[in-house]
Amino acid sequence: MIQVFVPYLGPSLNSIYAGVHWATCKKHVDAAHKATQIAARGLEPITCPVHLTLQPVLGKGKRRLDCSNYGYTLKLIEDGLVRSGLLKDDTPDYVVSVQTLAPIRDPKRGSGV
Repeated sequence: MIQVFVPYLGPSLNSIYAGVHWATCKKHVDAAHKATQIAARGLEPITCPVHLTLQPVLGKGKRRLDCSNYGYTLKLIEDGLVRSGLLKDDTPDYVVSVQTLAPIRDPKRGSGV
C-alpha cells in the first residue's frame, strides 16, 4: 500500500452549492494541484488500478464536517494525482473506488485551509 499525504483541504460541498465564482474555484483547483504535485514528488507512477481513500487531517480550529462534504477535496486531489503524473488517469480503469473516512485532528500536520 502506498500512502501520500497531501496538505490540502478544500471547501465543503455545502459552500460549492451556495454558488462560488469561477475564479475562486480555479484558485482551489490550483492550490490542490500544487499541493498534490509536491506530495507526489519523487514517487514512481502507479500503473495498477487504485482505491483512493481520503482521511482529512484537520489543524487547530478547523471544524469537522460530515464525510460527504469532503467530496470536492477528494476530486481535486484525484485530478492532482493525474496532473502530477502519479496516476495515468482517473477513469474507472485506473481508479476503481474512492472513499472518505471521518476526519481526524493533528494540529502539527493538519490543514487549516
